[in-house]
Amino acid sequence: MTLTHEYMRHRAGYAFGAGAAWIRIYRANSNDAAVVVCEEVPGLGGAGVDEMSSQLAAEVIKEHFPDGLPDLPVPLMWIEYRPPRRRGRGKYFLLTFESYEPRPAAAGFTRRVTLGKPKREPLTPNEVAALVAGA
Repeated sequence: MTLTHEYMRHRAGYAFGAGAAWIRIYRANSNDAAVVVCEEVPGLGGAGVDEMSSQLAAEVIKEHFPDGLPDLPVPLMWIEYRPPRRRGRGKYFLLTFESYEPRPAAAGFTRRVTLGKPKREPLTPNEVAALVAGA
């Protein structure tokens, strides 16, 4: 896997506490699922990644995968990282979505997109390292 993008992503729209996350995108080749690591930015305030992951994932797909994702059962590996709140280690989760097609989130002033409610599975740091290494 190759790190192709690394940046801070602010959730689209005008909302109090809209939130932001650090995004890293890893790609191998066009036939493999890309790996995206979405990390909560500590001390920034606003919504946490667990609250905005389905919207961030939809926005990242629209922006970085305009030609679509590969035809795989899980075409994008979305990994969420939450830093420790007080002590100890942060937590990693693999998120899967019912659909990987961004769709409108809701009517309103801001046109947000979503992938729907995700399912979360815990990951160890070693599993995350293997995924971004392409093992």
